[in-house]
Amino acid sequence: MTSRTRLTAVCCGLAAWFWCTASAFAQQRPPTPQPDDAARSAIVVPSDIPWHTFEVIERRYKVEALRFKARDETGLDWWGADEVMVETRDAKGWTVTDEIGGIDSGDTHQFDPAKSCLVAVNPGMVALGKTSVCNGVGEPAPLGFRVEMWEKDFSIFGSFNVCLPGGPGTHFGSHCANDGFGDDFIGHAQIDLPAQQLETALPSVGSEHIETVVLNPCRGVDVCDVTFGPDYSFTFRVTRLPDVRVGLRSVLDDAMRRIGARTELEAIVAGLRSLRAPSPRKIEPEN
Repeated sequence: MTSRTRLTAVCCGLAAWFWCTASAFAQQRPPTPQPDDAARSAIVVPSDIPWHTFEVIERRYKVEALRFKARDETGLDWWGADEVMVETRDAKGWTVTDEIGGIDSGDTHQFDPAKSCLVAVNPGMVALGKTSVCNGVGEPAPLGFRVEMWEKDFSIFGSFNVCLPGGPGTHFGSHCANDGFGDDFIGHAQIDLPAQQLETALPSVGSEHIETVVLNPCRGVDVCDVTFGPDYSFTFRVTRLPDVRVGLRSVLDDAMRRIGARTELEAIVAGLRSLRAPSPRKIEPEN
């Protein structure tokens, strides 16, 4: 039984318990006359639910960068080469490369995946392609991250943008991909990997899924006029790690702390309401 199926069964069981408890409570008390049709009834949820007795078997994953390709560099091909910066963000932080120079149309830059973790990154300051290492535990589904690429222009003013580190347990880069002084936007992509897709693509521990996405060269709009580039693609790899047994109590405590929920049920409801369809992305077939 998958972690998704187990969690669904737990939620259904809890819902049935809440319903039966509320029904029994209603049967023990005589009906109270309502003053008008606008009056509402409420289900009273017991406060002593033994959350610590529930466990979930989670499938865990990591995501690593493999390469990017300049299908068409920025501007006219004969006018120099691109100096590329790659920045990625996930739910637990962000990381960025150093400047990658000399990228012409048709060139491919290869990352060392062991030092190019995108999701499940060890906390602290990291550099994509150098020190961004995955932890050994991974992250549960669904997974998601955003990649942005910028072409660096020479500036005597240094960096204008300020990229702040995150809080405890997060990962972060040492500088911004865009310094705010005329850097050219290359493209971006939002990658969302729902649980069902991961379970189908990665049926066993050690399974890998490699995907190449084409970056959108437009900032904030779906259609824009890009006559002379840029046109870049980005390739990443998802690997399934060993499953992890997690207590539901710790999951609820973390969710309540992050969203400020007052009760466990409020955290569960907030999580269900936050579910959304994955963002569409342009995928390039692997050769």
